[in-house]
Amino acid sequence: MTTTTDPSYVDPVLINPRAIRLVNAFKDALARMRDEEGLTFDDLNAAADLLQKVQAATGAPLALVAMPLFSEVFQGGQDGYTPSEDVNSPTYIAGSPRIDNPGVLPMRPDEPGTPLVVSGRILDGHGRPLQGAKLDIYHAANNGNYSALYDDGVPTYNLRGQLFTDADGRYTFTTITPVAYADPHIMDVDGVVEAVAALGRSLYRPAHIHYEVHHPNLITPWRGEIYFKGDPVIPVDFVGGTLAPPALQADTVLHEDPKDIAAAGFQGPYRTTEFDFVLKTRTSPDTVAPKGATA
Repeated sequence: MTTTTDPSYVDPVLINPRAIRLVNAFKDALARMRDEEGLTFDDLNAAADLLQKVQAATGAPLALVAMPLFSEVFQGGQDGYTPSEDVNSPTYIAGSPRIDNPGVLPMRPDEPGTPLVVSGRILDGHGRPLQGAKLDIYHAANNGNYSALYDDGVPTYNLRGQLFTDADGRYTFTTITPVAYADPHIMDVDGVVEAVAALGRSLYRPAHIHYEVHHPNLITPWRGEIYFKGDPVIPVDFVGGTLAPPALQADTVLHEDPKDIAAAGFQGPYRTTEFDFVLKTRTSPDTVAPKGATA
């Protein structure tokens, strides 16, 4: 038996006014780009084709592959607070082990790289420490690979760990100094190098450490990356130069004095860096003075 329905009927229960509004706004934006910047359908096809190739090469969801195009649009935590990324990194994996504070990120006995001692504090908008804040920390190895993303024999939680801040909101951990890297799976995709170069960008990402910060008093968890001042890759970052504003760049100090090296327990030169996060809690003011600013 065939049931005949009105082909023009749309169940009103299924209509989503917000979805309609967003789709129309997106089309309006495309129309403005067509009229003001000369956007063509071929342009959209070329971009979509390249994203699909990268998605096939990396296995990452298409939305994450496209993230370099839009992630900086959703960057939050302004008004004097440490800028955050309100998107999840495709390099994050859950369940990393807890380490002491001070502690050492899990790493191989022969982990290549220069030792790095990282420290700082988690503060609210009043400058008060957040005790017991959980930091989920991770970064790439010296070859640019993140553990657990590819079957390269590296332990699952290599250079990944969690720690909790002390009564002063302080955290300290030892790892190896990150380096700039390019994903070889992306570099092998036909047309990617040329497309990125056409935008004046490099396929390399500047050295950085990923953090997620969780605390019951935070309005939202903080997610993002901390970079290092003076890194020449920052202005041509594949993801976008605006993702590494000065507020997300930490100073590093190289220690080469044999006495310093011996006192720190290392076998050779090492680096130190310090970075304070200023995060908005439920009782924080809407705006805070940027670090170093005068009232």
